[in-house]
Amino acid sequence: MNVVASGARYRVIDDFLPPDQLAEIRAVMERRRFEEVASVIYPETDGHAFRSRGAVLRQDTGAPTAESRDRDEQPAAYRTILGELGSHADMFGVPGQDWSAVGFSFWQYPAGSRLGWHNDVASGRLGEFVFFLHEEWKASWAGELLILDADPETLGVDTTGMSAMEAVEAKASLASHALTAVVPKPNRLVLVQEGTIHCINRVDRTAGTTLRQTMTGFVAGAAPAPEQRSVERLSSLLGAV
Repeated sequence: MNVVASGARYRVIDDFLPPDQLAEIRAVMERRRFEEVASVIYPETDGHAFRSRGAVLRQDTGAPTAESRDRDEQPAAYRTILGELGSHADMFGVPGQDWSAVGFSFWQYPAGSRLGWHNDVASGRLGEFVFFLHEEWKASWAGELLILDADPETLGVDTTGMSAMEAVEAKASLASHALTAVVPKPNRLVLVQEGTIHCINRVDRTAGTTLRQTMTGFVAGAAPAPEQRSVERLSSLLGAV
């Protein structure tokens, strides 16, 4: 495991899991049932991806929470991922104090699909991670995670009269900052600070039947009072909104 790249708002860690844990989490993914879903950014042009049901992991134990349907499935990789997230307090805050759980789903992007520019801002999220699980990936297959490594609030782009989605697109298009392209290398973990503008580049047709496979999750703020728990919060943590 080693940090191979970092910026103001992201970190890239290669060879993240040891072979046994990597095989275990891939097996978990293979057992999942996937549903074809339209893009929530640009459904007409992004194409479709495939999403598994989500799970929410407790920060203190690494186990799925009571809300999760995966309470009996607790691979060691879950604890390794939570431990790594907890070691980046400068990005996500102090575990157990600033955040209490992580929600995630498995995703598969086929050739021809992408996900347009967005910032994943939603209630309760402090940041996110993307962990690449496919067994092979060639750079010519594209599918890169593109990151605008800048505080979106400091970008000198006039977004007057734009919708939130249009504003994100404008900042990505007009900002003077160079974009960072992270190739979806197998066993690569990418950590992204909350609110960072990013997208998934379209998977090239030369990928054929190979799927861009990830475990993608959101770091959740400390649990609210019981009366504040809601379906909206859970959906936010699972990436459903």
